[in-house]
Amino acid sequence: METKRFGTFEGVFTPTVLSILGVVMYLRLGWVVGQVGLAGALAIIVISNLITLCTGLSIASITTNIRIGAGGAYSIISKSLGLEIGGAIGIPLYLSQAISVAFYIAGFTECWVLIFPQHSFIFVSILTWFILLVVSYLSAKLAFRLQYVILGIIVFSLISIFLGKTSLGQSVSIWHGVGQINFWKVFAIFFPAVTGILAGVSMSGELKKPERNIPIGTLLAIAVTFFIYVAVCFWFAFVATPQDLANNTSIIIDLARWRILVIAGIMGATLSSALSMFVASPRTLLALSKQRIIPFSSQFDYINSKGEPTPAILLTALLALLTILAGTLNTIAGILTMFFLITYGTLNITVFIEKITGIISFRPTFKIPIVISLIGGIGCLYAMFLINQLFSLVAIVVTIIIYVVLVRKNIRNNLPDIRKGIFIFIAEKATKIASQLPYHPKIWKPNLIIPVEEGRNWPGVAEFIKDIVYPNGRAVFFTIIDKNISDKIAGKKKALEALAFMSASLKEEGIFVSTLAVDSAEFLDGAIIVTQTLVGSGLPPNVLFIKLGLDQEKDHAIKDLIIKAQTMGLGIMVFRLHPKSVFGQKQAVNIWIRKMSPNIHLTILIGLQLEKNWEGKLRLIQVVADANEQQEAQNYLYKLKKLMRFTRETEIVVVAGSFEKAILKAPLADINIFGISKEHDIQWMRKISDKVNTSALFLKDSEQENAVE
Repeated sequence: METKRFGTFEGVFTPTVLSILGVVMYLRLGWVVGQVGLAGALAIIVISNLITLCTGLSIASITTNIRIGAGGAYSIISKSLGLEIGGAIGIPLYLSQAISVAFYIAGFTECWVLIFPQHSFIFVSILTWFILLVVSYLSAKLAFRLQYVILGIIVFSLISIFLGKTSLGQSVSIWHGVGQINFWKVFAIFFPAVTGILAGVSMSGELKKPERNIPIGTLLAIAVTFFIYVAVCFWFAFVATPQDLANNTSIIIDLARWRILVIAGIMGATLSSALSMFVASPRTLLALSKQRIIPFSSQFDYINSKGEPTPAILLTALLALLTILAGTLNTIAGILTMFFLITYGTLNITVFIEKITGIISFRPTFKIPIVISLIGGIGCLYAMFLINQLFSLVAIVVTIIIYVVLVRKNIRNNLPDIRKGIFIFIAEKATKIASQLPYHPKIWKPNLIIPVEEGRNWPGVAEFIKDIVYPNGRAVFFTIIDKNISDKIAGKKKALEALAFMSASLKEEGIFVSTLAVDSAEFLDGAIIVTQTLVGSGLPPNVLFIKLGLDQEKDHAIKDLIIKAQTMGLGIMVFRLHPKSVFGQKQAVNIWIRKMSPNIHLTILIGLQLEKNWEGKLRLIQVVADANEQQEAQNYLYKLKKLMRFTRETEIVVVAGSFEKAILKAPLADINIFGISKEHDIQWMRKISDKVNTSALFLKDSEQENAVE
């Protein structure tokens, strides 16, 4: 269990300030002024801090709305967007934090070797790494107390800077620098200086009042460091020429009153950043382990009696050491910056989503305008691609891959998750817009409503329904529960489980499927109520699908339901599954067409769906009274084939004689599709399906379909 040990100043403000005031301030800010002038440098500082301020405000807002828990940014994102997105951000964030330890150690060592050139770079790096490991392993409290010492060194270094030389006999260059590099490239080099705002947030699990400590500490650190950067920027502009600033990145050491204090400040800045990451990154790993996001999670889900995540600290130390020994710091430095920016951007987008969806549960005590989080999110994305387009794409791809892996892992958790709310919000807005637009048959696709009375023999039928609606159609399965049964709750649960099992194969294919059970004394009455309700919904069905069973006593109810569905504007599908052949080889589809049939559009559309999903072949069949009419019928079918854009393989067959005899003469198929005319009843459908000796589908248009468009 985490120990609540730290307050605002110690746990958030100090580590955040020390993470922001790094080597860029000492060794790059003067170069920035030299390149773009005082006004340009101030603009870069303002734009950079605007992005981090928006992010800080977003963090402040969301931390006053949720119990953040351990893990900092990972915890915030997971509790809003789900563990999969949280893990996709959290895993790269942890690795970036751990490897950043090596970067800061390398920066410290460079300064050390500058003073003591006789010392070995690798030896100093490993010794520094070991000291930081011991400090962080013993106690985060000790680490934070050492940061006070480092903070004091940085303060004295700033005093030394401002008391340094005030003029080199040159006028101040406000609007122009040497201009060797354009403004946005200079911005890209400076921007990483202000991205250390998560140092305090990462300690969320050990803060006394994170909902108060994080907002105050983070925003105060952003404000203080902003004014320090601005002040140092002015100092550079007044003490050196643009040429000197652009050509000598360490000029601050030469211009300060006490050279050793500035060198100590540079070393302290890098050392404090390394120590902050050494303390913060194991907390991120601990949070990932608690939610079983990473392999071997149980090995790192441990806190010692002092409240320290010792296994997580040791793994972090190992990763940092391997990075130091590999010596590939510059190669991956840019990618690590991208992962930090992805994290900041996601935090902004999280707040934007929670606000725009209008969910009542989002009630932060620290409120910000929605535009702030939007600016922060866009700003982070813009900064990413401004700094390095290739590294940005690599970081985004890695994040997406981790997300896909975690989705397939199918993590179960009880964390709040607004992802469903996001898509409901989008669906609501889209449905509202769609309801105001006119309907045209061109947009038709199979959206079936399917009454299920008994689950027996439905697996084969469900497979056929999948072949009709795949890939972009919809299916609603519903059943009616006798409201007179003694245990309606158990009966409803059993019925829904049966429907879920029946429709599982459709869901596995990514088809939009929903199931429901309704209480009613009569199946027909309940079915009519469900159908009427769904037809009036935002995503209405357009076809009633009925399975024709063996019990002929129910034919009257089926007839009444069909009549009702037609008055509601639904197309009709009546399906009879052959008990032996079922669907045969799923190859040949016979489509029976009458000239000028009112059902031709739905018949053809469903035939085309089966042709595509079965990878089969269509056959257009027409019956004529005698042989004299065969040529005319063939011409009609050829024109129809061209008009409807059938494939070349589509066969045309004309059979002379009575309809019932023609059925026996027709080429064999795996399913036969017929239109339903006014004189055709349920008994006729049973008789025809018996004669063709295959599964049969009977269709009636609703005038919502159009196979020509």
